[in-house]
Amino acid sequence: MIYRCLRANSYRLITLGLIGIVVYLAGSPVWADRARAIRLVEQARAFMRDDKYEQAREKLAEAIKADARYPEIYANLGYIDELTATKEQALEHYGHTLTLKPEHAYARSRFRRLFFTDRFPRRIELRYLKYSPVSLVVDSCQVTLADASGSAHPYTRRFAYTTSLLFPEEMDRGAPALQIEIPAAGEGSGVTSVVNRAAYGLVMTPDSDILHLRFVVQYPSVTISSAQKDYAQLAQLLTHMLLRFSLYSEIYLGRVPPGDEEGLVRVYLCEAGPTGAEQYEDNIYLYDVDEDRTPLEWAREVAHELGHYLLPRVGRLEEPEPWGNGELGERLFLQWLAAEAGEVTGERWPSEAAQAALTSLCNGQPMDLESYIQNRCRPLLDFWLQQGPESPLIAGANQPSLDYFIGFCLWVQAAHGPALLAKMLDATTGSSIAEFREAYQATVRQILAERPLAVNAGALNLVNSQLSHPLQEGATGREAVKIERDDAAVLPVFVPAGAWQVRVDCQPEDAGLRVAAEVGEETIEGIGEISLAVGQAGWHRIRITAPQTAQVILLKGITVTAVRQVLAQIDGR
Repeated sequence: MIYRCLRANSYRLITLGLIGIVVYLAGSPVWADRARAIRLVEQARAFMRDDKYEQAREKLAEAIKADARYPEIYANLGYIDELTATKEQALEHYGHTLTLKPEHAYARSRFRRLFFTDRFPRRIELRYLKYSPVSLVVDSCQVTLADASGSAHPYTRRFAYTTSLLFPEEMDRGAPALQIEIPAAGEGSGVTSVVNRAAYGLVMTPDSDILHLRFVVQYPSVTISSAQKDYAQLAQLLTHMLLRFSLYSEIYLGRVPPGDEEGLVRVYLCEAGPTGAEQYEDNIYLYDVDEDRTPLEWAREVAHELGHYLLPRVGRLEEPEPWGNGELGERLFLQWLAAEAGEVTGERWPSEAAQAALTSLCNGQPMDLESYIQNRCRPLLDFWLQQGPESPLIAGANQPSLDYFIGFCLWVQAAHGPALLAKMLDATTGSSIAEFREAYQATVRQILAERPLAVNAGALNLVNSQLSHPLQEGATGREAVKIERDDAAVLPVFVPAGAWQVRVDCQPEDAGLRVAAEVGEETIEGIGEISLAVGQAGWHRIRITAPQTAQVILLKGITVTAVRQVLAQIDGR
């Protein structure tokens, strides 16, 4: 009896306590703000019923000021966006609704529907992808960038691509497959290929968390494939490669694919056409896709066509094709892929870990990129070094001249890094090989007028050098250049007219390396550094030798500095 009375009193106390809390909350600022937001949303809905959407937006804006965490505000904004604005704005508001209230049924259903109606979203915030009905893989491009002082800084850009079964947005539900004309067959030929599936690739803009649609890769399903092949996994791999390579271009060279009026690049996997690929207008066509290719062959085709699309034209050539920018893009993008594999694993290319990372990227299939770099990249760099900057090949239009040009570009990157290569490409006013060399020389003049210029040891002329220690072949150049007694390393350098100091960078710093350069008929020599008085701009060979007493010395390169800058530094001390 006593227990029942105590329990009854406890219930009364709890009830009175809850009533007190409710009364207290009703008068609290938080509750008042929510109540005001609720009233404003109801007023907005009244305007919406009368199709007065701007007035409704104004009320919802007031509601945000009252209580920015009330989910219904954003759900209603999403509804208005669907009627008066864009799909992307609606997705943003529905996504924000779900962030505040994940079980919000209306916002979730509308978010899903917007992905499957009309066109694929052109942009979406990364944090809202978890609400997407479409399966996407989110990955990142990780590179190291050097600033003007040579200091290295890690840099990351994220991207995403779809793995769900999706249709091209141009194809209505239940409609027949799209017929894609084959440019390689000639205009009006009537030769077509069919596609009815699509993979979508998005990249994140710098300093934001917004993904923008960049690539649409279209392909035939297994049911309409003439070879009865399933290209879904291939389409995803190629979308991944397109995204990664285009980000290399954007990060290293500042070149973004312009795309169509919406900034989209459409890529078609065609079973028809000759084996190979082509870039035509804003589209890329990969032909004869039912022919089996290795991951390296696919990567080469994608990189080659992006080279045509992103890099300045080189030519016009008689062979092997009219423009050489595809061949250049192929070498650059694949070297950067190797370099990133080393960055990601923390073990520089061509370590086993770095090569294993590429195998993982290619769904377990090995990519023999090491052989490609050794057989298709490094020999061209050496070819340019052997021919020299003043070779008559600079005026040619055949395969050797193209090899010479690519070797020059690879040397520029090995000597200075991609930042100077980007400046050279931007400064080129024409398409001839000679004009690219002129652009390089103009870029060097501009840099030296402002600051010192470094030439990395990995860009040395291997044929003219004598080295006791084998070099390490890195992704974009030679590494670990070591010299000891009786060794010599030769580096080419362009020097404008003027007075210059050429200093050797090595470890240890006081290694006593001898430096020599030929200026006209005179040979200038020094220990650790030399001063050059150059009356006419030109290319010079810098020869670096080790003293007889030298132990193993790590050669980093040379630095060219205007003498006036050297004197200014001395005076500043």
